Amino acid sequence: MQRMVTHPEPIVPCSKGHAARHMHDLRRASAGGGHGIECACSHTARHEDFERALAEWEQMHRKPVAKRQRAAPRQVFPPMPQLQLSL
Repeated sequence: MQRMVTHPEPIVPCSKGHAARHMHDLRRASAGGGHGIECACSHTARHEDFERALAEWEQMHRKPVAKRQRAAPRQVFPPMPQLQLSL
């Protein structure tokens, strides 16, 4: 028997934007039961606890991280005014 579990904060949607839902299969683990997260296009494997299923889901559907641009080198000393000295 499966049941859908609701959470106070929503689960991150999949990379295609489908809403994710937490499913708990009440059969024992050796019979294919456990916690899983699914949407219209993908699903995780069954896990003994929800945290592992959520970690797999986030790894599958994390947004690609943009490469950070290298920061410009910091100036150690502020620009000093040049004095016009002559002899």
